[in-house]
Amino acid sequence: MVITNEVLDKVFFKDGSLRDIYVLDVDLTDWQKCLDWIRTSPRDIVFYKDGEVTVYEETDVAHFFEEKENYSILMSININGVLINCHFFSEDEIEFDVDPREVKSVTQAIGVFKFMRNLSKILGKESILSWENIPEYRLVTVKLDGTMHINI
Repeated sequence: MVITNEVLDKVFFKDGSLRDIYVLDVDLTDWQKCLDWIRTSPRDIVFYKDGEVTVYEETDVAHFFEEKENYSILMSININGVLINCHFFSEDEIEFDVDPREVKSVTQAIGVFKFMRNLSKILGKESILSWENIPEYRLVTVKLDGTMHINI
């Protein structure tokens, strides 16, 4: 599928809300695969604990959910100038958020979609890009085979 400015405008339009990337029906094993993939990829990744940059030597994803009981935890991944953020909200769904104001070019949109494709491949599950907090309204779906459907 060719990503054009039309796709950019219809998926990453600026309406004051974020876009969410979801992988639904997951467990801690899926979360661990996701975290291992992210941490071993050559990406700019920053972890925050209560808003302060922190270094996590811990590699067990369950630790992040334990920490979340008492602290605000954020993992921020910089892909071509677009921050893809994870707050570890729920053990049964993986959720990342993207600010559409940061997606200013087709190249940046392709970076987000490539992240989704790799996420689907690593987990063997669909990834979904939706409006903030509305996973049932799919703007983009990446299938298990890597094909991408843009619903615009």
